[in-house]
Amino acid sequence: MRISSLQIHQQAASQLQQLGAQAAETQQQIAQGKRLTKPGDDPVGAARVIGLNQELDARTQFVRNADAADVALALEDSVLAQITELVQRVQELTIQAGSGVQTNEDRQFIAAEIEARFEELMGLANSTNASGQYLFSGFKGETAPFAEESGRITYQGDNGQRQVQIDRGQFIAMNDSGEQLFMHVASPDVQASVGSSNTSTAQLTEIKVVDPEAAEALFPDKLVIEFRPPSEAGGVANFNVVRASDRRPVDGLENVVYNGSSTVVAGGVQFAIAGAPQEGDYLIVETSKQRSLFDTVKGVADGLKEIDAATNPQGFKSLIDTSLASLENATTNLLRTRADIGARFNSIAAATDMHDDLTLQLQEVRSSIEDLDFAEAVSELAYQSFVLEAAQQSFIRINDLSLFNRL
Repeated sequence: MRISSLQIHQQAASQLQQLGAQAAETQQQIAQGKRLTKPGDDPVGAARVIGLNQELDARTQFVRNADAADVALALEDSVLAQITELVQRVQELTIQAGSGVQTNEDRQFIAAEIEARFEELMGLANSTNASGQYLFSGFKGETAPFAEESGRITYQGDNGQRQVQIDRGQFIAMNDSGEQLFMHVASPDVQASVGSSNTSTAQLTEIKVVDPEAAEALFPDKLVIEFRPPSEAGGVANFNVVRASDRRPVDGLENVVYNGSSTVVAGGVQFAIAGAPQEGDYLIVETSKQRSLFDTVKGVADGLKEIDAATNPQGFKSLIDTSLASLENATTNLLRTRADIGARFNSIAAATDMHDDLTLQLQEVRSSIEDLDFAEAVSELAYQSFVLEAAQQSFIRINDLSLFNRL
């Protein structure tokens, strides 16, 4: 079999290129510090590395979410701590006002401080975070949760809790509803408030309980103010006040003449009606044994200014006792929420520690698959360089074997 000089050159060149490529690949691995520089080096290993990288990215995102939740809860807890101190100060002032050593002038000074505390409470309850989102508005982060309407504080947010995922299947609430925190506070006595209505031309104002025993007998029923046909009262506007449960008239209030404004007492509750309601319209007064923290604080200040302890000792005692009980319930509500926030802090810390441990383990597994053994790689490069150099020298010697060199 004859082997031409061209074949010898082609085979030698192919071998030298192959050996050079192997050495170059080893050099690239050393430069990058990776055993896998392309998927073709180890398809199975490369697939595992992709999966590990995705899991590491997920863990990194979970940690970011946990950090964000931690910051949000820390801010909320700080605000609630300030509100708790404020409520405790109002309790101290209420006890001080109820002591027998205070003069009427002293109680006016105490009322003035409580009013200042009320304004501070409104500011804290409408606190925002660094992004301008209100803390206690639920999902309505851009809406101020509390506003004053007709002398009463109303809640403008919702009951939603913004949640963030800190692990697969684990979510943490980053906020709490202001309605549950500040509006739904247990009260020892029946409270009255505006309910729903089907009219925008009339409104209820100045709602307050004036006869606790009658209001207790009415609770938990509601009062419905129904505007009747004028024909039932000699051709003039009129209304009935009935129980919501059975539509029975309350305190004989049937076909009461309405002339544009009325103050009514029914079921121990006093309220004012204003506006221009039409036949068929209705307004509702709700009763409950819950009172907002705002109403409690404002009620203490107003009561100290309006009730004379000397001439109305029973009313003054009822004001102090009821206010202290409501403030105590508000404090309990705040502390319960802060305890729940503490539990969320613990969950976040536990999840973060777990992510740190898993991240370390995943990095170790990935390193075992793709990282380079430098000692082995340097030894392999030296061997490949030696083989390449030997192949080059062999080619030179073989290339000199020619008959022309013997002539």
